[in-house]
Amino acid sequence: MDDDPRELREADWPDDDGDRSPALRRRAQLVRVVSLVALFALVVPGALSTWALAESTATRACRLAVDAMADARTPSRVAFEVDRLETLGWNCYALAPTGEVRVAVLGVIPGAPDLRPRSGA
Repeated sequence: MDDDPRELREADWPDDDGDRSPALRRRAQLVRVVSLVALFALVVPGALSTWALAESTATRACRLAVDAMADARTPSRVAFEVDRLETLGWNCYALAPTGEVRVAVLGVIPGAPDLRPRSGA
């Protein structure tokens, strides 16, 4: 019985494109490029549509929160913030004449705002 099978010998493996013909090297390079382009073509549209859906959901939830907490004519805006752990994700702001007031933290995946009154105790 042979302890060193032919399939695992180093001499049979091609070195890094050293044993390949130029046509095979070009084909391998083309396959790599096409694979990367296909990967980006699958990932980028999904990421962009996910971001757009999250932004529209956050905008609607923010409008609900501002309408519940302030006047319906008060302008609002949403922003995705990563500066502090407590406010990580989508934040809802009401635009007042004196400045912006945070109305709700909607989270990383925005949903319905928590509009329950907070007690001081």
